[in-house]
Amino acid sequence: MVKKHLQRSWLYLIISISGLITAWVFNALAVFEQADYLASWFGSAVDWVLSLDLLIVILATVVFMLAEAKRLGMKNVWLYFLASGITAAAFTFPLFMFFRERKILKNKLAGGSLKRFEFDKHTVDIWSPATLNPQTPVVVMHDGRNIFNEKDSYTGKTWEILTALREEVRGELPLVIAVWGLSDDTRIRELSPQKISDAHPEFWDIFPAEYKTTGTDSFGDSYVSLIADAVLPFALERYGIQHSPSRTAVMGASMGGLMSLYAMAERPAVFGTAICFSTHWPFGKDVMVEKLTALLPSGESHRVWTDTGTKELDQYYPMFHALAKEKLLAKGYREPENLVANIYPYTGHHESYWSRRVADALNWWLMAPGRDGQ
Repeated sequence: MVKKHLQRSWLYLIISISGLITAWVFNALAVFEQADYLASWFGSAVDWVLSLDLLIVILATVVFMLAEAKRLGMKNVWLYFLASGITAAAFTFPLFMFFRERKILKNKLAGGSLKRFEFDKHTVDIWSPATLNPQTPVVVMHDGRNIFNEKDSYTGKTWEILTALREEVRGELPLVIAVWGLSDDTRIRELSPQKISDAHPEFWDIFPAEYKTTGTDSFGDSYVSLIADAVLPFALERYGIQHSPSRTAVMGASMGGLMSLYAMAERPAVFGTAICFSTHWPFGKDVMVEKLTALLPSGESHRVWTDTGTKELDQYYPMFHALAKEKLLAKGYREPENLVANIYPYTGHHESYWSRRVADALNWWLMAPGRDGQ
């Protein structure tokens, strides 16, 4: 997404500079030779055809520029027209297109910026809002390849989190850290709650054979260490943010939902909120529910969003979801202050469904009373 618009913008800038150079060079030659512009433009029928063709194209260009400037919120478009009279449309129109590409990218990035880093063979994309301060909230998201760019996503869809940040999220926008998995083949192993799955190897029996081709040993603890002890501290230092659990959330879907809960259980002083979409409780079923909720810190200091749909893979979740809600209530989590345990009828197990409620989850976290407390 970023690369495409940057490449286009630089191409337009090169064309624009070329247009400026040719305009000045050939205008200078024409002046030096005392050329008659009117005779050259309208001296013959062929000249009339070419001149009128160019004028009509310029008129269409003006209409396009005005419409695009209004649509994208580009200001002072009249300066391009003024510059055209001084230089040439061959310079100003590509220059307009350069800034148009940059504006489109800025809008797609919700006014922020997106940077890519590498940590221990994991790609990490970090989106930062336009305004940062030491109290900026931070959310760490699993399955990072599915977060920002449809071309990166293995489902072809994203969480549309940038749209949510641009149009729906209220209050101060968070820093978003999207951590890619080690590989698609090892995803389940990396996102499994290791201390629980190591004690119950039978949990792996629920997965079809193709999911177990790389083994059934978990590296969930290594992943927790990666995000909590390496990626997050790096991001906090780079962007000048002071850490506070109340302003730090971890978010994921399916196995990423289990990992979000596990990460908060393993690092309660790091993550104050776990946001989990379509939490994959069938991995271990009742045993996973009981053991994972038992590991969680109390609801007095932490918060949990866990939900499920009713279609596709999610149709197998509600009974385990109900048990998880019961266990969380018993640990002191209270709805809606520090617990959301919704069931979304007629929704399934896919980014296209999770994207519909990501803004609700972020707003619940960001707008929480006392969230800014240390």
